[in-house]
Amino acid sequence: GSTFVRRFDANSYLTITRAMDYFDLSAEHGDVPSAFRGTATRFLVASFSSDWLFPTEESRALVRALNAAAANVSFVEIATDKGHDAFLLDEPVFHRALGGFLRGAAERLGV
Repeated sequence: GSTFVRRFDANSYLTITRAMDYFDLSAEHGDVPSAFRGTATRFLVASFSSDWLFPTEESRALVRALNAAAANVSFVEIATDKGHDAFLLDEPVFHRALGGFLRGAAERLGV
């Protein structure tokens, strides 16, 4: 925690959190599925059971919107007590899911 405080300006954090709080993808596109219609992007939506900032239900809503847009989406909910920052920590289930997703993407690209 102290490393984070030394290298990250508190005002930047306020700006980022304000942007997250007020961002509305549907405002520009009419609804969320329309924002993703026609995309060729493959999506991995990973959720952490103890994340209160981006709760699993919000991730599931995003997955439903991606499905409604016929997007290629994978979803995984990872049971953890590490909260929002679980993706920054040693979370083997997440690392396996992300690694598998990236390997699959690389294979499709022939990399």
